[in-house]
Amino acid sequence: LGNRLRRALWMLVWLLLARWTPPPLHRWRVLLLRLFGADVSWRAHVYATVRIWAPWNLHVAEYGTLAPRVTCYNIARVSIGRKAVVSQGAHLCTGSHDHLDPAFPLTAHPIAIGARAWVCADAIVGPGVTVAEGAILGLGAVTTRDLEAWSIYAGNPAVRVKARARVVD
Repeated sequence: LGNRLRRALWMLVWLLLARWTPPPLHRWRVLLLRLFGADVSWRAHVYATVRIWAPWNLHVAEYGTLAPRVTCYNIARVSIGRKAVVSQGAHLCTGSHDHLDPAFPLTAHPIAIGARAWVCADAIVGPGVTVAEGAILGLGAVTTRDLEAWSIYAGNPAVRVKARARVVD
């Protein structure tokens, strides 16, 4: 019950104080996330139409981005690395169900998006996945497996299509 009340309060606060805000007000939205236990850099970019299930399970490093219409179903921890981008309409899903158990219980496994990684528009990242540093998950791609560093993936299920040039700061 406590978790449900906390989530209900969170959703109400986001709706009333963040959902309508113009794009440049990232710091205001970061403040709201931090008030609810998120570990988000003041330099992160979080857009107003993002849907975050549980801010207390969210980490976003410097210049990490959660773009418009991202769904972050983070019943387990979601970590977004430095300069990583989760693009428009992408879905990060940490939850599933144990289909082998007759009770069909909810399971939760963390997601990690590495530094300089890019989850492209409308892509889906499943429970327990690590998108390694510099990896790209292409437009509309779906992954339920870890992605190698500095590699580009496409399709459903996502497959490695080629290497990506390393970017140095």
